[in-house]
Amino acid sequence: SSDLNYKALDPIDVIFINEDDDTEAAGLVIGNLSGNTTESNDNATFEIRLSSEPLGTVVFNLSSSDTGEGTVSPDNLSFDNSSWSTLQTVTVSGIDDNITDGTQAYQIQISSDASTSDSNYRGLPSEFVTVSNLDNDIAGFEVSAISGNTNESGDNATFTVKLRAKPPSGTNVNFSLSSSNPSEGTVVPDNLSFTDSSWNTNQTVTVSGVDDDLIDGYQTFSIILGKALSNNLLYN
Repeated sequence: SSDLNYKALDPIDVIFINEDDDTEAAGLVIGNLSGNTTESNDNATFEIRLSSEPLGTVVFNLSSSDTGEGTVSPDNLSFDNSSWSTLQTVTVSGIDDNITDGTQAYQIQISSDASTSDSNYRGLPSEFVTVSNLDNDIAGFEVSAISGNTNESGDNATFTVKLRAKPPSGTNVNFSLSSSNPSEGTVVPDNLSFTDSSWNTNQTVTVSGVDDDLIDGYQTFSIILGKALSNNLLYN
């Protein structure tokens, strides 16, 4: 200015406040889980979106705490300032482990990726969704048909036994065998034992007729398979 009174005079700054209309803090909105997974190929789903508009691209990683029970797809989700409020679907699939372990709970972990450009979203605490995988393996025994019958002349009969489903690792399943009438027939062995490695191997049971020196005609008797003793509650 040519006026020395105004020259180099610094005017007063005018201060404004821009009010934020984003009331939600940075975070995830996770919908309810639709059911649970099963070992018969049934899936569960849930949906995710961000709670507020991010300043840049936000990436989250998804993983299962037990891939032997369930897997998750996709394994990452990406949001930006145009898609942050759009729900994205996550699918959880059950795994058939062929083990009689009952219903097993596991978790889907959702954690912020290091590539997230918005510092408000980067490093957020992980979120967890709990899922249950329903077992389809039924504890039980498979007993074969009998090969023939016994007689008092020393002929034997046999049948086989195995477990219907695999017990968990470290499990033993034992049960006794006995004859309802030892004077007509005996059984060998008198005990069968199965483990998680031998559960589906047929074990042979031999039934031998006993000569009682009586004229008593055909006699019916049973081989009794006792109740199982096991450290697995489903077999015990």
